[in-house]
Amino acid sequence: MKQRKPYYFYLQSIGLLPFFLILIVVSYSLEIHIGRFALLIGAISLCIEIFYKIVYHRFLLMLGVSTLTLLQFVFFKYFLEKLLYDSLVFTDSVLLIGLLIINILFIRKFYKFFCHDYLENEISGSKKVMDNSVYEFMYMSRLLLYLSTFYGIATVTFNVISPNNENVYNFLNFRLGFILIIVYFVYESIRIILLNIMLSKEVWLPIVNDSLSYVGQVEKQESFSSDNCYLHPHLRVIIMNGNKIYLQPNQIKRSLSGLHWDTPVSVDLVCRKTLDNVLVRILEKYISLENKNVPRKLLSYKYESNVMNRIVLLYVLNLSDESHFIRKSQGGKFWTPAQIEAELKNDVFSDCFKQEYKLLKNTILLAWNYMEGKDEDK
Repeated sequence: MKQRKPYYFYLQSIGLLPFFLILIVVSYSLEIHIGRFALLIGAISLCIEIFYKIVYHRFLLMLGVSTLTLLQFVFFKYFLEKLLYDSLVFTDSVLLIGLLIINILFIRKFYKFFCHDYLENEISGSKKVMDNSVYEFMYMSRLLLYLSTFYGIATVTFNVISPNNENVYNFLNFRLGFILIIVYFVYESIRIILLNIMLSKEVWLPIVNDSLSYVGQVEKQESFSSDNCYLHPHLRVIIMNGNKIYLQPNQIKRSLSGLHWDTPVSVDLVCRKTLDNVLVRILEKYISLENKNVPRKLLSYKYESNVMNRIVLLYVLNLSDESHFIRKSQGGKFWTPAQIEAELKNDVFSDCFKQEYKLLKNTILLAWNYMEGKDEDK
């Protein structure tokens, strides 16, 4: 199972970079053909959107806002320039911000249409994880809408009432726009950093499918409160000494073991922890350094109950000596097969262990009995 690094949120302001680039060009009146340059950047943004649609079945919403804004800006520059620019009210900056406001409202209204395939087809994975980029777009686009509306009203009002103050006119029409965009970008960056720091302290469980392929992650408490709709990888290690199996009473009701006897090593795998690291930590916790044996994987199987759904990775660790187990809980002990058989019909062991014992009985314990029989014959 390969886990990707979890990214909890995505910077929406990155999608504004094409728009921001044209706004800088307009604000500083660089000696280039603004219309042609905007068309080139808009075409590149459109190609990126098409690529994402083909590969990921969705659009980048904020980049879509930039793309529509730039293409519309080119249309106005080439076909309606005389109509708009006969007065000083509609400068290039005001036009760009005005189009930005319109496109934000448009994408916010119809975002489900642009992400339809993504929301419908990814139900087995990403819909359960629920891509935070949609939520982030709605939140950050609302803030951007407030900023751009403030800018548009302030600039147009000044251009109509008192356009003769050259310093104020230049600041409003050629500076304030990209200053607000920079403030917007800095605010979102700081916010995302703080959110990721906060969320990194939470326990996140990887979500997998039936073939143990990683499809996302979810916060642990969210998983437990989501009506058992997530499938997580779960590690179990059966600790043996010869044909005896160590079991202990479990005290956590909402777990794979329930209030039953079970192996002490039964844990959910969490994000950013590899299976090898978890096994090493478990060995350090339960097994003395004198033990030279290592856990061996027996199989993987799917376990479903009314409490949780798990893909269980089952390992077996056979100790060379019972004393090598160093973390015995109160009441825990090594059970012989005869003792286990006597209690199987009673509600003593966890359902998980009952299933695993049938496999152990027909594999490891059967081989042990065979070897014991050969030794007795000698």
